[in-house]
Amino acid sequence: MKNNSLAYLLLALFLSFSGLYAQKNWVFQKEKDGVKVYKRKVDDGYELKLVAVFNAAPAAMLALFNNVAEYPKWGYRVAHSELLKRVSATEFYYYSRFSFPWPLEDRDVVMRTTITTDAKTNAITLSSRAVPDFIPEKQGIVRVRKANVTWKLSAQTSASIEGEYYLSTHPGGILPDWTVNLANDTGPIETVQKMKKLLSEERYKNVKQLSKSPHLPD
Repeated sequence: MKNNSLAYLLLALFLSFSGLYAQKNWVFQKEKDGVKVYKRKVDDGYELKLVAVFNAAPAAMLALFNNVAEYPKWGYRVAHSELLKRVSATEFYYYSRFSFPWPLEDRDVVMRTTITTDAKTNAITLSSRAVPDFIPEKQGIVRVRKANVTWKLSAQTSASIEGEYYLSTHPGGILPDWTVNLANDTGPIETVQKMKKLLSEERYKNVKQLSKSPHLPD
């Protein structure tokens, strides 16, 4: 049970859901390279919260999240990602597989993501919820059946954003403490660093305006 509870941290830094998390009872864990990590106890385990500032325009951040095929370039332990269905510029379904070292089985997840913008503050929220039965399960891979994640993006200047990330998920199966500890210590920092590196590329720096279309930088 201990391993299952702490395993909520393992998929840290990839998915996206609901901005309804109360801003209380969060326990500060650490800060490194500008990334603040918090967690809190809930009835069935833990939730994770990250706070970091990105030197990017809101449109660039949205382009990064919409570019599903490139999730493995920045998501922690993401081995493969693909867009399953594009409903609109503000809603899509995607699939991701997470690679785990032997003898652990890989995990995968199917997510429905929606994007909303606050009319008063212009804050952008990307919300994702697991839809495990959207496609059939794959042999030899454990399907993550519970995952609720949020990215809330608030512009600080025209070229910088504060990103708040919330995660509540259950990766399925029993995971050893060393794997969980690695995710807690390494996952958040590594993921944010890779996101910042991608956002520094010209194709993202050139994305300045929000678009009603799901066009992505090449």
